[in-house]
Amino acid sequence: MTDPTTNPRSNELLWLNCLCATYQRLAKNGEPPSREALAGAVAKSLGAGPAQVRGWFAGIDRLAEYAAAPIDQGNVIDEEDRGVEASRAVTRPVLEARVQARLDAVEAARTGTVDCLFCGEVAPSQGRRKRPVASSLGPLLISRRYYYCADCGVGLFPSEAAVGLDSGEHTPRLAEAITQLSTTVPYPMAVGLCRSMLGVEISVHGAEHLVARRAAFVSIAASSEAHQLSPYDDKGVPRRIRRPAQAVAKAPDIAYLEVDGVCAMVREEDPDRAVPAEPGSRGGKGRRYDVDGREIKNAIMYTGDDVATEGSERGCLLDKTYVSQLGPWKIFASRVLPELLRQRFDQARLCVVLGDGAEWIRSLCAWLPFAVLQILDLYHVKKRINEVAHALYPDDELGRHRWRAVQYDRAEDGRVDDLQFGLDEVQPKGKKACELVDSLRTYIRNHRDCMDYPKYRAMGLRVGSGAVESANFHVTGNRLKLQGMRWSELGAADMALLRADLFNGRWRATTQHMLAA
Repeated sequence: MTDPTTNPRSNELLWLNCLCATYQRLAKNGEPPSREALAGAVAKSLGAGPAQVRGWFAGIDRLAEYAAAPIDQGNVIDEEDRGVEASRAVTRPVLEARVQARLDAVEAARTGTVDCLFCGEVAPSQGRRKRPVASSLGPLLISRRYYYCADCGVGLFPSEAAVGLDSGEHTPRLAEAITQLSTTVPYPMAVGLCRSMLGVEISVHGAEHLVARRAAFVSIAASSEAHQLSPYDDKGVPRRIRRPAQAVAKAPDIAYLEVDGVCAMVREEDPDRAVPAEPGSRGGKGRRYDVDGREIKNAIMYTGDDVATEGSERGCLLDKTYVSQLGPWKIFASRVLPELLRQRFDQARLCVVLGDGAEWIRSLCAWLPFAVLQILDLYHVKKRINEVAHALYPDDELGRHRWRAVQYDRAEDGRVDDLQFGLDEVQPKGKKACELVDSLRTYIRNHRDCMDYPKYRAMGLRVGSGAVESANFHVTGNRLKLQGMRWSELGAADMALLRADLFNGRWRATTQHMLAA
C-alpha cells in the first residue's frame, strides 16, 4: 500500500488501494463480496466506522450516477443546479453516519437510566427511537435512546443534547441559516432563499417559529445578564459595579453612546370589534385590529479611536456595537449597561451620550452608575429651527433663509440666550406657528446645559448623532418598517433584538451559546 507520508495524494490512494485490496481479498470464485462485508472490512482496515464507510459507498453511487448522466445542451446554470444537488446527496449519508456515530458514542457511556431534568427522579430507558432531522445537506434519520419519567410524564433524549441537537426539526446549522435569512429579509423572501440557496423547503410559519425560539433565548440571556449586572439591588439601592467576564482589557479614552428611537407599526386584536363571518362562509369570527406605533429604542456604542475622517464634513465608524429593544426605557437601559461595562466605557476618561433630548434619554443618563457628558444633537436643533422658519415665513423664502441662517449661527456658536431672544422677538401667525415657536423655546430651555458646541468641538468631540439615525434606518427600518408591515408586539420585539445581534456579527456565537445551554 502507498506510504501516506511521502505521497501528496496519499489520502486518496489510501482509500482506493484499501478498497481495491479488500475487494480482491473478499471476492471468491469470481463472485463480488456483499456491500456490508466490504464496508465492514474497509472500515476495519482504515480504523473508521462501518456506517461512515457505507455512507461513502452511497455517495460514490450518487456521484457515479451524476457523472454518467447525459450532458444536455441547456445553459450552465441548470448543470450547476444538478451538480449542487448531487454534492448534497453525496455528502448526506456520510454526515448522517457521523452524527449517528456521535450519538452512539455518548450512549455507550451511559447507564440504563438518567435523572429527570424536571423532578430529579430516575427515568428508565425505553429503547431506541428514530426520527428525521432536516439538515443543510438533506434529511437525516437518526436513532437515539429514549427515557421516560413516569412522575412528570416527560420523555427525554439526553444524547441529543450532548451532541448539540435539540427537539426541533432542524439541525442547529440549518436553523441558524434559516433564522439569519429571516432576520435579514421578510419571511416570504427568506423562504424563497432557503429553497434556492439551501435546497430546503420551509413554510413562513416554520421560519417564524425558529426566529421566535432564537429570540426567546437571546432575550432570556440578555435579561439574565442585565439582572446580574444591575447597578441597583431589588430595593433600588446602588451597589458595586460588576463587569462581564468577556470585558475588553483596556478602557477607551473617549467613549460614545448614541441613543434614539424609531416607531414600528404594531397591531393588537380588539375583540370588541370582531364581527361574525357571513352566513355560509368558511372560517370563524372576522378580526379587527388596533394599529399603533411602538418605539424601538436603539443604541450604538463606539470609541473615539473608531472614528475615521473621510472629509471635512464626513466621517465613518470603524467598529461599533448595537443594542435594540422595544419597551420602556429602564429595560432598554438595563440591556445597554452590560455592553458599556463590557467595553469599559465606565472607566473611560470621558463618556459622551448623544441624542435628540427626549425625556427618556435624560432618564437613562441619570440612571447610569457613572458620570456621562450629555450632548444635544446639533442637527436636531437645526431641524426644529428649520420647521419654525417655515411656519414663520411660509411665503417669504428670502426672509425664511435670513432668519434661519441667523439662528443656525447662534446654535453653532452655543449662544443659547441669543437663540432664545430670537424666538422671543418673532410674532408668529396662526396656531401651528405659535405651537412650534413655544415648543422650540421649551426645547432649548430644557437642554441649554447640553448645547455648548464650541466647547465640545474644542475638546475634539462629535456633536451629531448621525450614527444612531443611520441605525434607525439600517438596523431597524430595513426589516421592521417596510411598506405595509404590521407586527405583533412580541414579533417586533423579537426582530429588533435579533437585528442588533445580526449587525453585531454575533450570529454564530449565539448559536454556540444556545447549544451550550
